[in-house]
Amino acid sequence: MRKSIAMVAVALLALVTLAAGAALAAGAADTLAKADALYQQRVDLAKARQALDLYEQAFKQDPSGVNAARVAQCAYWVGKHLKDDDAKAAMFERGIKACKAALKAAPDDIPATYWLGVSYSVYGKAKGITKSLGLVDTIKELMKKVIAKDPAYMGGGAYRVLGRVYFKLPGIFGGDNDKSIEYLKLAIKYGPQHWLSHLYLAETYLDEDEDAKAKVLLEQIIAGKPLPGSEPEDAEIKAQARKLLKEEF
Repeated sequence: MRKSIAMVAVALLALVTLAAGAALAAGAADTLAKADALYQQRVDLAKARQALDLYEQAFKQDPSGVNAARVAQCAYWVGKHLKDDDAKAAMFERGIKACKAALKAAPDDIPATYWLGVSYSVYGKAKGITKSLGLVDTIKELMKKVIAKDPAYMGGGAYRVLGRVYFKLPGIFGGDNDKSIEYLKLAIKYGPQHWLSHLYLAETYLDEDEDAKAKVLLEQIIAGKPLPGSEPEDAEIKAQARKLLKEEF
């Protein structure tokens, strides 16, 4: 009899747990829908901030790598439009915190791994050269992990990050334009409409005095169609391309 009661209790507990999980999932889905609607209007930074708060709420309801990536991506957008470096760093830390939490539960999660690396890169820049250099090896490891699992993720995003790292690093600390070019070409191979890769490669070519190659890339950016869902980012990239063309040619 006692055994039967215990079995009933276990079954009831399982049902309660499943019901709670379903409720949390439903709540997260509703929160995400509201956050996505605001994020689509992210050109208005106030709405982007509201979206970030909701993405963090959704992550608490469903702490998956995908939701952590949403937090980090939104924090990245907001942070890069702030002027104060301390405010930038604080914003990027929100993405770092979410991605690290997700990776504790799922160490091989690709979205969280990628966006942790991206968040570290911009966080280091905001904190200064010493912090930035201290994070380089970690960023490289994270990007190589993404490449091993899914080289096409975010349109070759891991290659894009590595290409930029090797361009930005001073030569004495391992900077290498040849490696930058190699990685950025791979990024373009996997993400031909991810125009940030083209912009980064154009800047590396300009640094190497390969102006003709840079000009072709800048013109491709300006003429190219925006990547669906990335219209705000692409508008800024096109503006940067126009500025470089005006300054350099």
